[in-house]
Amino acid sequence: MKKTLLLLTALFFVTACTSTPSVTASNKVENDTKETVELKTALNEYTQATMDNDVTKLISFVYPKVFTVVAKEKMTEVLQAAYNSPNAPTVKNVKHLNIEPIEKYDEGKFAIITSSMTTLIKSPRPGDERFEAYMLSMLNKGLHNGDNVDFDKENHLFTVNHQSKTVAINENSGWKFAGITQAKKYAEKGILPQAIVNKIQ
Repeated sequence: MKKTLLLLTALFFVTACTSTPSVTASNKVENDTKETVELKTALNEYTQATMDNDVTKLISFVYPKVFTVVAKEKMTEVLQAAYNSPNAPTVKNVKHLNIEPIEKYDEGKFAIITSSMTTLIKSPRPGDERFEAYMLSMLNKGLHNGDNVDFDKENHLFTVNHQSKTVAINENSGWKFAGITQAKKYAEKGILPQAIVNKIQ
């Protein structure tokens, strides 16, 4: 039970950080800098690749130093398995609420993006009331203030309304993205610049 739930929860949080932006959030505004326009363009491509299940495109947006810890082939395999799972979460109603000012450091630049979204998760064990109650409890534990989870018992569907943060990094090879949870794990491995580590702690 725990193994199934942990996989599902992991898929939920990974998908939550890579989803289609709202049109208003991604449009160029008059005071956008060239850097901001490039960031928004890359963000749109990255999130569209997620919704299209385009693993090759997604891998192209992974921070290159990550592959010193997780082989590109292994990450590709995991992503393909996630998308092929009948229990893979579906993300919708996404709005990018805020893109923080781009900050520079010795090797490049970065920014933090805050988004709100709705994630739909099918119960992997429909009708198993004990498991679904446990899953609901675990999903609630992973949320923050203002987030919420609804459970449709008849259709065995969890609806999660929540916010998430994403780190965008550019070291002269284009913008790359990682959810904050992922980024913190990268920081533990010593592959993130200290300026970013300081920001996400």
